[in-house]
Amino acid sequence: MIAAVALAGAAIVVPFALHGAHHSGAEASPAAPVAQPSPAPAVHHAGTNSRLGSQADLPPLLPSGRPTLQDGAQVRVGDITEGTLRHTPGGWQVLVRWDGRLQPLPTQGPVALGATSWVSASGALYTRVPTDTPGRFRVFTWDPEGGTAYTPPALVSSELGQVCFDKTFTAFGDCRVTE
Repeated sequence: MIAAVALAGAAIVVPFALHGAHHSGAEASPAAPVAQPSPAPAVHHAGTNSRLGSQADLPPLLPSGRPTLQDGAQVRVGDITEGTLRHTPGGWQVLVRWDGRLQPLPTQGPVALGATSWVSASGALYTRVPTDTPGRFRVFTWDPEGGTAYTPPALVSSELGQVCFDKTFTAFGDCRVTE
């Protein structure tokens, strides 16, 4: 009987309390911290370079610094997760906090994170593979796939296509040069 009265009282009081909290400006905080990607200082200018081609169909590929991986650099993993690059004797890893622990993301795909990989100014990971033409590369992007609440996703490389970079790695295009 007492339990029934307590349950009925809660059914009346809780909605009014929630209504009052909503109008008081109170906000709920997430149960676990949510990593937000750092704002990117770089600006992507879609345009056409007569020597490199158009940038219109390409993501902002330029790095904020050197076009190499740096131990401890922050990278974007999907839309809401941030990871940290770590160089190990076995190669490069991206570590994320997942299920309360710091865990390395497995990598899959036709290329590996390595000497020709870089982090763009927006935090995205890319790898370039040289072609037979100087300044022309096959570029791969790294995106998370799979994962559960307890298992982090894998980073999977997929090809963006051919991209031309200038010698200083400060300009790029789709290699469709117009005369």
